[in-house]
Amino acid sequence: MSPTPNHDPLPTEGVAVAPVPVTADGPAVASDLTRTLTLFGVSSVAVGRALSRPSVGPTLQAFGRQTAAWGSINLAIAAIGTALARSRPAETARLRRTLLINAGLDVGYVAAGAHVAHHRSTFGGRVSPEAARGHGLAVVTQGLGLMTLDLYYARKLTRVAAAG
Repeated sequence: MSPTPNHDPLPTEGVAVAPVPVTADGPAVASDLTRTLTLFGVSSVAVGRALSRPSVGPTLQAFGRQTAAWGSINLAIAAIGTALARSRPAETARLRRTLLINAGLDVGYVAAGAHVAHHRSTFGGRVSPEAARGHGLAVVTQGLGLMTLDLYYARKLTRVAAAG
């Protein structure tokens, strides 16, 4: 069997297997991840600011504020990643490990956000139950988005780490 373009040759003796795409190296994946995280951050800030108006009600306003805050943090992380890439290119195995650890943390964000949204925790009366729901749902949304990014890019690095 001859390999198809952009795929690794796989042994086929008695086993039916599909070709696995060849992935990029750590620095290329890190660069793509940084661009994607920047886009996610900019989008989160824009949507969050649009929803933060008092006229939308306490749930959407809280969702907007929380989304904008997470977007700002995502942008800061992307900026740090860009600065570090200039002085120290990403190592494939280390980046993959970091992404998998982050995916585990993302599960915690989703769980915590779901808890706050469901129980409408008021944090000692500092937020209304409606606002708590908005904050919680925004944390769930951000956690799911970040988990998707972390797992997608960790998967892209899997073949490279296994080969190295």
